[in-house]
Amino acid sequence: MSDTGEYELRWRGRQSGPFPMVEINRMLDDHEIGMGHEIFYQDDWITLEEFFAARQKIAANAASHQKTILPTMPLSAVRVPLPGAKVPAGRFKVSVKPASESEIGEGPARYRLLFAFLALGAGFLGAHNFYARQWMTGLLQLLLTVATFLMGFGIIASWLWAMVEALVVRRDGHGIEMI
Repeated sequence: MSDTGEYELRWRGRQSGPFPMVEINRMLDDHEIGMGHEIFYQDDWITLEEFFAARQKIAANAASHQKTILPTMPLSAVRVPLPGAKVPAGRFKVSVKPASESEIGEGPARYRLLFAFLALGAGFLGAHNFYARQWMTGLLQLLLTVATFLMGFGIIASWLWAMVEALVVRRDGHGIEMI
């Protein structure tokens, strides 16, 4: 199997392509396609999941028959390291920097004090939840405020909800501890 070839994709009967493996990997990474899409491989339509499983099996078989593995496909196409693969010493240099918690999530960590001040000042509008990347909770608070205000009850329910959250919530919407 060669990564220099191009493959056609199919989703719900619509064909597209041909695409090189680099483009297919990019589309997977960008969530433009999923593992349920079909790919035309060896005169048959199979899912991308089956396609990658077949590629791993072929690579594993090749690894068991060779003493050292020479790369047969571009490094950008390699997804999972093969178990038991032997790489000649000094051939490749890999530098791994441990990621901090804020790098794992999207964006920097949020400040708990600012979260609490937003809850006190504009919590009935859900502003503190929007700040903490809890979009649905913020939207629900905003809708509750509008609904109770239009029914003549004011903003007391949403404001009390915000006060409780100011005291209880410790993590943002991505699960990162607020500092």
